Amino acid sequence: MSRVPDSVRVCPNCGAPAEAYDYCPGCGAHLATLPELPTRTEWEAQRAVATAPLALVEARASTPPLSGPASIRPLLHPTERSRLIIAAVGVALGLLVAVLALIGAGNANFLVQVVGSLALATVLIWFTQQIRRARLLGRSVKVGPDTMPELQALLDEVRATLQYDRRVDVYVVDKESKPISMSSYLGTRIIVIEGGLVAELLAPERRPQLVFLIGRSIGALKAKHARLDLFVALLQAINAVRYMTPLLLPWYRATTYSGDQIGMVCCGDLAAALEATRRLLVGKELASDLGAGAVLPQAHLVQRRLLPRFAQLFSAEPHNTNRYANLLCFGRYHDPEAWERVRKSMDAERTCSFEELWARSPYRKRLAGFAA
Repeated sequence: MSRVPDSVRVCPNCGAPAEAYDYCPGCGAHLATLPELPTRTEWEAQRAVATAPLALVEARASTPPLSGPASIRPLLHPTERSRLIIAAVGVALGLLVAVLALIGAGNANFLVQVVGSLALATVLIWFTQQIRRARLLGRSVKVGPDTMPELQALLDEVRATLQYDRRVDVYVVDKESKPISMSSYLGTRIIVIEGGLVAELLAPERRPQLVFLIGRSIGALKAKHARLDLFVALLQAINAVRYMTPLLLPWYRATTYSGDQIGMVCCGDLAAALEATRRLLVGKELASDLGAGAVLPQAHLVQRRLLPRFAQLFSAEPHNTNRYANLLCFGRYHDPEAWERVRKSMDAERTCSFEELWARSPYRKRLAGFAA
């Protein structure tokens, strides 16, 4: 196949010559909605950055790369930063409400009481985390080179990919409320994984799924997704968090999307990340039998209808169908070649459903902005 000339306008997704088409002949993207297509030279420059290792993603910025650890910001969901600002405002308002309540009660020593209550709550949270770690030491196995060398090697691999070198205690337990969970309070970072999940996914053919799941947890630490958890716990201690949840929950949903995206980059396998996400929908037994696009018509329905969208407003995590759709959209944006392989496995109806989801995705808007 001959090389596309540098000046030819191409599809921003797959790089196929497309200036004479309404729909890309290579990947089917709707090009008529874009103001201008990039040239082949522009597309190759953008593609080189989008598929670079994390250590090189700072090349997106106009300033020279920093000498310190690489930024993880390009891998975060586009709405996360704005929602963090709103959530921080919510936390500040919650603390302000507590202070004003004490003032309204006519308590002259309100400031001393507020500071004392927050200090006591902080100590209790730290102590609770230490008790939890002590219990894990007594009823689980702490991951290390001597206890679980394969899992430790995988953890080291993920940490190296994300350039994360802070201490993380990882424990494998028999049963837990979630197959894998992460907590981070006052410098104590803990990841807990169910032994059955590790045993199943350490097999070579399923290892990328385990990398995806662990990448989500380490990525959350790298991206500081637990930065507000302590303040939220303090608000809970003074019964003020209930009024702030409308401002907090959107940010937590955005961090879930970001975690999925970071995990996908860590494992480097869109298909494996999608299968790991399908486990949330139908369980481990059926995840591998469910086609990549099987849930897309349902995901499209969930995003269109008012009641599912309303129900999500009261949850700290987005609907699993929304997570699946977002991961597919991020895959199309970040790794068009992997997306193309997934697209070929979908029929026309599911491809059409995805195009409807893609039209609402912030990643389509990013590509449109690049093309402009």
